[in-house]
Amino acid sequence: MHHHIHHTEGIILSHRARGEANKMLSIYTLEHGLINAAAQGIRLNKSKLRFSLQDLSYAKIDLVRGRDIWRVTSATPINSFSIAQSNIDSLALMLRVSKLLERLCSGEEGNKDVYVDVLQSFFILDNEEVSTETREALELHLVLRILNRLGYIGDNKDLTSYLNGGFEQDMAKDVLFNKRSIVLAINQALRESQL
Repeated sequence: MHHHIHHTEGIILSHRARGEANKMLSIYTLEHGLINAAAQGIRLNKSKLRFSLQDLSYAKIDLVRGRDIWRVTSATPINSFSIAQSNIDSLALMLRVSKLLERLCSGEEGNKDVYVDVLQSFFILDNEEVSTETREALELHLVLRILNRLGYIGDNKDLTSYLNGGFEQDMAKDVLFNKRSIVLAINQALRESQL
């Protein structure tokens, strides 16, 4: 039986151990959005996949769709965000963003804008120079944009300038200046999503 191989790229959000040597990976992919995929034998020392599919890393991934599950056939690491992951505050932010995606995204629905925003913010965090102020502003900005792109924010004229374009490092002061209204919008959206 021939299975079509899907070539994609994705961010490994988290994993669960399965059996002695396997893992179930939660992966946010470019084409399919959030998927769960089995990685056979990944916990064995000889596994080639082991280093390509670490939590919070970015990789090219080949997948096949089984009857009821995706399976990883191969992977090539692109970036492990080692600077961000070695900073306790950046790592905590990445973990919070991963949990948010796992909570809000269901059914394999790709959202290129969310994918690009998350990836771009992980690259910004992967810098030894990133300041506490930039990190705080980035989290507010990113969460607001994720909620908006998934349809949870609605029309909010005060926040329009934050919802489009890229992440600009020099927007940090502006984002923090409007922190109160951004936090209000985020909390309201999370309440209304009931997730």
